[in-house]
Amino acid sequence: MNEFKTFFSIIILVSGIVISNRNGWYQLRKLGTSIKHCLSFKKDAADRSPATGITPFQALSTALGGSIGTANIAGVAGAIVIGGPGAIFWMWIAAFIGMGVKFAEIVLALKYRERTESGYVGGAMLYIEKGLGKRKGICRIISRPLALIFAVFGTCAALIGTTLVQTNTIAQSTVDLFGSLSVGTNEMLVKTVCGVIAAILVGMVVLGGIQRIGKASGVIVPFMAAAYIAISIAAMVKFRANLPSAILSIFTNAFGMKQAAGGAIGYTLMRSMRTGIARGVYSNEAGIGSAPMAHACASTNDPVKQGMYGIFEVFVDTMLICSMTAFVLLSSGITIPYGEMSTSGTVIMLDAFSMAFPRKAVSIFLTLSTALFAYTSILGWSVYGLQCARYLFGSRIDRIYSIIYTLLCVVGAVSRVDVVWMLGESFNFLMAAPNLIALMLLMNEVVRETKEYSTMELKKIKK
Repeated sequence: MNEFKTFFSIIILVSGIVISNRNGWYQLRKLGTSIKHCLSFKKDAADRSPATGITPFQALSTALGGSIGTANIAGVAGAIVIGGPGAIFWMWIAAFIGMGVKFAEIVLALKYRERTESGYVGGAMLYIEKGLGKRKGICRIISRPLALIFAVFGTCAALIGTTLVQTNTIAQSTVDLFGSLSVGTNEMLVKTVCGVIAAILVGMVVLGGIQRIGKASGVIVPFMAAAYIAISIAAMVKFRANLPSAILSIFTNAFGMKQAAGGAIGYTLMRSMRTGIARGVYSNEAGIGSAPMAHACASTNDPVKQGMYGIFEVFVDTMLICSMTAFVLLSSGITIPYGEMSTSGTVIMLDAFSMAFPRKAVSIFLTLSTALFAYTSILGWSVYGLQCARYLFGSRIDRIYSIIYTLLCVVGAVSRVDVVWMLGESFNFLMAAPNLIALMLLMNEVVRETKEYSTMELKKIKK
């Protein structure tokens, strides 16, 4: 499994560098513009939502909800346990490169999307099939098989990788909450009840379609992200004496040159790299072709403008929220159980935040944060899985898929934590393979769209 992660981590990193370089590292040059654009809440005529669509901001919230999940809390803590503090450095690298990759994905998704009676649909399946299909030779031959492969892995990633991981973490965090409150409970019973409640709440929204998901995400995602960032900053203020050394440890351990502070084992470059990139990709989802399925539903005619939301999406997910978790953990002063892969990430973060605030209050806050993060992630991925399932079986699969997706929330709640994380990361990597092939072959179109947009913006400024 480690060799599998290492291989795909390197493939994603190299592919992302090539893609970013082809577009002149647009994501770094326009990062400030992207943040300003996404926070301005300015809407023009092209961004107004028709009855059958969702707004660009709702598309962002749905995609951001899909990426902001338990990986931002439990996943980051687990990455540090497995790969050392240096894993965070590689998570950042994956994010900077991932911004460019997600930008390219969204541009292509809007370019090749289709209009249906219920609104726009699109994503990696369509730009793989239609984009490569219009070319000659081997590209045309592999277009349909690659699209089918992506759709199969995308369906599995949603049904298994997302529902199992997210509900498992909700259930485990609830068990941890009861434990911190010294409430005697039956662990399996608590997990089962959590799974049933999650299934009911998910079903209420998922069965209502993309518009209901977009509206729910548009309300929940900004609130939960702001709340978590605010509490994390408050904790870091209390840990400010340890913060410089905590940040320094991320860089000194990134290349396996030193042992993690307090750790009994050394961390090699490859271990740190594969863990950081794997968790980074799992968190911000850049390169796996998932988020474009949400952005393609947006009621805008400007692919590059919507692509700006993708840059912002990765920035918020990894550079802000994941970094907050890492800084709090590493500066808290708690003993980190390096190398103990079965350790619960939520328990570690409970210990870390408890160094700044009362443990019972922290337990409640982390349980609610984890539940909201996981819930919106499940909602976002329900869109992705449904799009992939529709591509494979047609619209007749909608109701069956939604029911199965909902019921699997119960299964995830009672599953083993190490197994569900392995499945989640594996399916993400498998989705990335056909998607990255298509991105590499279609980058000329992304570059062309970007240049045309830049030219139009320059003309507006001159006027």
